[in-house]
Amino acid sequence: MKSSKLVLLSLSLVLLVGACTGGQTSTMVFTLPAPQVQLTDSPTIFPSTSPTATQLAPLFDIPQNRTHYELNLTLNYYTQYGIVEEIITYTNRSAQVFEELLLSIPPKNYPGSFTLWSLSDAAGNLITNWREEGINLHVPLAKPLQPNQTTSLRLNFRLDFPTVKGTFGVSGRQTNLVNWYPYIPPYDETEGWITHPQQVVNNMVVGEYVVNEVADFDVTLKLTDREELIEVAASAPAVEANGVRSYHLELARGFAFSISDSYFEHEIVEDGVRIHSYVFMEAQDAGKAVTEIAAQALKLFGELYYPYPREMLTIVAADFLHNMEMDGMVMISYGVFDFYNGTPKNNLTIMTAHEVSHQWFYSLVGNDQAKEPWLDEALATYNEVLYYQRYHPDLVQWWWDVRVNHYIPQGDVNSDIYIAGGYESYRNAVYLRGAMFLQEIRDAVGDEAFFAALKDYALNNTYKIATSEDFFDSLAKYSAVDLSPILARYFSD
Repeated sequence: MKSSKLVLLSLSLVLLVGACTGGQTSTMVFTLPAPQVQLTDSPTIFPSTSPTATQLAPLFDIPQNRTHYELNLTLNYYTQYGIVEEIITYTNRSAQVFEELLLSIPPKNYPGSFTLWSLSDAAGNLITNWREEGINLHVPLAKPLQPNQTTSLRLNFRLDFPTVKGTFGVSGRQTNLVNWYPYIPPYDETEGWITHPQQVVNNMVVGEYVVNEVADFDVTLKLTDREELIEVAASAPAVEANGVRSYHLELARGFAFSISDSYFEHEIVEDGVRIHSYVFMEAQDAGKAVTEIAAQALKLFGELYYPYPREMLTIVAADFLHNMEMDGMVMISYGVFDFYNGTPKNNLTIMTAHEVSHQWFYSLVGNDQAKEPWLDEALATYNEVLYYQRYHPDLVQWWWDVRVNHYIPQGDVNSDIYIAGGYESYRNAVYLRGAMFLQEIRDAVGDEAFFAALKDYALNNTYKIATSEDFFDSLAKYSAVDLSPILARYFSD
């Protein structure tokens, strides 16, 4: 999940996020005043409405020669399969000469879900001597790919969607396509191709394992059965013509769909951004409320970091019991929507702030989600309390009590997704202790330095895959406070 992939089981009005755990040793409780979030006094450099990526370009080091994915999907919603033609245009931006490329294929985690029909190179020659290793294919090249040279791969494949209540598969009310196509992972000069295995403990996926560079996407979708009944939520707005939906998305880590014949929709426009919700019948009022909460979150995080640079943000009620972020889209569990009580003292407010903040920490500022998940999950969790400090300061202590203190969390903040104990241990260490860690850093360095460092980290690592070193480099620019005692309490060596 990235974002709080929390299994929501409490049915009380104050929905406690995640399952209770026992036996922990830490008893730290945060009792905080409730100030407004303090912003740095940096000059205003943004337009009054949300800027596009092009308008923000002078602020960032935008990767050139980005990988381009063309994906043409023909989908039959009712028989639960899709046919895909994919063209990957890839430039070798490393210093190495590649004799082969690596394709990672997430649907192969679900046996029988992915069938490769053909794979060919830039010249149209079929490639049949690829080597399979788990969900990865090692694809030999007819000619070595030199640094700065470009090549392409063309794939034709079939997806048979598993019956899984999750981000890839079908449920009774929804078909989700997240991490649904082969991609070329990032290449590190020291480590090589950055891929990780999915982690599943007690039939529960722990964290995220896919690491992506930003790329450009041109996607088409054609529905083949009763199209008039179906609504499509996606990472970008569609242009429809002749029964085909076309999408274009630049500088993104992925492209996702959520498709259903049971959606009820609501849209508002705030500061030039279309905020569009897709919910099930019983959650129509919450579907309207979530757009307003998201608008507040976009405004706050736009001030803290920089304005949201996309035309649209899509919010989808997930037909499963966890939450997930994608580029331009977030999914929030139906359980969160169903128990919305019309007040901010509720999981819908908490989770919306969390998931929306992932548009900065995950989508725009990337990280290795398997090895250093705290860089997006701890920050997204702490952004929840920043949301409450701005809009509901009287509920800040309530947030600490129900979100963090209730679980008496323990564990190292810099744990990876392979932490012993599975999901609950992962959540407690990375999300909850992560929020405690960031609060202690803020207390130690002061608000001015803390928020300046967060903005610096965001600005300097947008469109990159950031590391812990990058985060602490930003802190060091604004504070000379010795943080080693805090690190000793929260981080493993």
